[in-house]
Amino acid sequence: MSKQAYPPAAHHLRAACAHPKGHVPTRVSRTTLQVYLDDGLVYRNDADGFVLPADIAQSDTGGQPYIITGAGRRALLPDSQRAAIDSADDRGALGPKTAWPTADALVRLRLAEYRDSAGAVRPTDGDDGRTGPKHRPWLTRAGIEAARAARPTA
Repeated sequence: MSKQAYPPAAHHLRAACAHPKGHVPTRVSRTTLQVYLDDGLVYRNDADGFVLPADIAQSDTGGQPYIITGAGRRALLPDSQRAAIDSADDRGALGPKTAWPTADALVRLRLAEYRDSAGAVRPTDGDDGRTGPKHRPWLTRAGIEAARAARPTA
């Protein structure tokens, strides 16, 4: 019995997650795209900007690029990264016990960013090897969407 990984071809979702606008790469099989669409991991807008239903998104010739959703971002995260985004406070600051490898992985996926005490975005945590990290990881808008994807809607 073989156990298939979920989501299929997660490297495509990782690439979309790291893309500045969340675009799914163009070289994804139709079968994989349909799984993504059916499971709400990606969506596609029509030429007017309205979200296409999953059953016709691939057949629409005027459609826009496929875009990863918050659920799609969340689906590709391992447990430690999901726990980290779920640990964020109401302002979006990640929990103080978030390990730096986890925070760095979330930053590479554009789900988090480092900020200094004044709120300015920084490229790293500012650790010089002697004094420890100077900047704290915060969720980005995409990270907030991934965290919200876990919460049931009322």
